[in-house]
Amino acid sequence: MFAALAHLPARVAVALLLGAPAALHAQQVQTPPPDSTPRGPVSRARAFPAVQQALLVNVFVNRLDVCCLDMPTQRVSLNSWSRNLRAGWEWDENQFGTNLFMHPYHGSLYFNAGRSRGMGFWESAPLSFLGSWTWEFLGENNRPALNDFFMTSFGGIALGEMFHRLTAMIRDNQAHGGRRLRRELATLPLDPIGGLNRFLGRRRVSQEPNPPEHTPGLLVVRLHAGARILSDSLIKTAGGLPTVMMDLVYGDPWLEPYHKPFDAFIVRAAIGEGGINLLRASGRLYGKEMTGPEARHRHLFQVNQRFDYASNSAYHIGGQSVEFGISSRWRLSRNVRFRTQVYLDGIILGGIDAPGTGVGERTYDFGPGVGIRLQGVLEIAGVPFVVYFLQSEYVHAVSGASADHYVEASGLELTLPVTRRFGLTAQGIDYGRLSRYSDRPDQERQFPEVRVLLSWTWVSRQRTPQ
Repeated sequence: MFAALAHLPARVAVALLLGAPAALHAQQVQTPPPDSTPRGPVSRARAFPAVQQALLVNVFVNRLDVCCLDMPTQRVSLNSWSRNLRAGWEWDENQFGTNLFMHPYHGSLYFNAGRSRGMGFWESAPLSFLGSWTWEFLGENNRPALNDFFMTSFGGIALGEMFHRLTAMIRDNQAHGGRRLRRELATLPLDPIGGLNRFLGRRRVSQEPNPPEHTPGLLVVRLHAGARILSDSLIKTAGGLPTVMMDLVYGDPWLEPYHKPFDAFIVRAAIGEGGINLLRASGRLYGKEMTGPEARHRHLFQVNQRFDYASNSAYHIGGQSVEFGISSRWRLSRNVRFRTQVYLDGIILGGIDAPGTGVGERTYDFGPGVGIRLQGVLEIAGVPFVVYFLQSEYVHAVSGASADHYVEASGLELTLPVTRRFGLTAQGIDYGRLSRYSDRPDQERQFPEVRVLLSWTWVSRQRTPQ
């Protein structure tokens, strides 16, 4: 069946992507309960259409690439499938942004084929692996890439769950008319599969209770706009460049005990010269209170899944990792608290630039690694005003150069309030790297950076069961 689908024209693949799930919707499976995580084992009524749609995503993308973009690597056949299955994995030469960012986004489509149908986090996670594996072996005629499989699967789970929760927060099942439509359209870039399923199931217009993710307990959004001042020394500056940043805090591990993966997560994104300079996200997979909720000083043990993508003048790095450690909150007064974090992480697979030492045209290495992250935050009424951070990572290259890479970012961030929502933010960050090669001289880079930003902060607090 899949072999026949792979040779369909693009318009037919689109019809299948839209029509096949619609037929299943007609069989009383179109409306998951308001709580998007089901109680008990997942039913076949949710699992089968989710698997079907994850596979149809691959058919749609393959036909689009062939019929509209004329990409020869997507012209597949039974012979290419047989050859891929026999040859097995390789490391590909795709661009850094494609491997470290676009593949995880693609993986989120598979993941949210399950989440949008009422399946839970752990039930939807295998869809990312299934979709990624079938694409690597059956969606292209070149050999399957092991790095793509890791990035698409693990990155798709992390991005997919955050996208699922963010879109559930933006959508409003109680809204009407134009307000309802604008909210539905705003979520499409983050969760196109969920939006498609809502459209087919008429949930875009139906009146029903909002899921618990609609009100995450604590939501903090801080937007920054200003300039980056790059420097290769404290005296000689390279000039100021415009930059825009966003910080997002979803849920509060101190306010709500752990219930489900990613019921609390944080995101920092920065856009400037060259596009995305930073996208870093960390979501709670597990948490345990080590003290009582009434204690003056509280401590939490947490396990987080982390997504990293950073591009700066010292290094380009990205990857998927799992971190564990202790978060502490020290109460200084009624509204003033000092938070600390000490975390160790294991990098499942990371990519780091290594010009001239990659595979073929690729200019970066792949490998696993370990790292440490430290942070101290002075906050007033739950909003951070002074932040110190240090993050150090080690990546051992297994594809590319014979090398070990060490990177570090440390800095201080200060926000001075001007009005209730507006403030001035100054950031000083020092980036550094050391790459040790077995067959060539070591490389070392150090690059400080200063940012001066105007900040706008919005805070919402609602205590909601998870």
